[in-house]
Amino acid sequence: MRRRMYDRSVTWVRGLVLSSVVIFAASCSATTDGVAEPPERGVTGSETDTTAPQRTVSDPLDITPYLSEPCDLVSPEMLEDLGTSPEQAEPILPEDDELAAQTGPLCRWSGEAEGSIALGIDSGNRERGLGGLKGLEVSRDQGRYKLWEEVSVAGYPAVYLGVRDARADGDCDLAVGIADDMTFGVTAHSFYDNPERACDVANELAADVIQTLKGER
Repeated sequence: MRRRMYDRSVTWVRGLVLSSVVIFAASCSATTDGVAEPPERGVTGSETDTTAPQRTVSDPLDITPYLSEPCDLVSPEMLEDLGTSPEQAEPILPEDDELAAQTGPLCRWSGEAEGSIALGIDSGNRERGLGGLKGLEVSRDQGRYKLWEEVSVAGYPAVYLGVRDARADGDCDLAVGIADDMTFGVTAHSFYDNPERACDVANELAADVIQTLKGER
């Protein structure tokens, strides 16, 4: 049962990272290896990217050093609070996983506590010119998300989002903008006994990642 839950959490965080690419493909004029490329300006039907709201991150953070070690973004103290540990981390890296090669590196954690957690770095979209919250806003404007609730995490713009609002079921997905062209996503799922805890966990996890990136340890 625990393995099924954690497989599901990775599916969701992968969907979070991929969403802007998948939906954006509908208005793209070219693809590379099946992945949508940003359309050229002036191409008919491809104006969404130019009109989507822009977000500026005044104090950008560099997540590049963690592309090969995404699990290190979360502190041992936070993992302990969530009922797991660094030893129970499972990194999913682009060189080992076909989907991660498109989306960016991922990490998930097993444990005995309620629910499941995972983290994804949205480096794939940045490489395609679709990075940052603006890429997710393109997907929103094209109708991908039924849930879109803008918030702030440790002073950085963020959004709770989903193809449906599953928070009452104990599922919560959160994307955080740490640069104009970069986001990371966290997911907290299967908090069946305490559904409202899922978004609290997602927020706590995201804030912990920002502390790591700021060197505040």
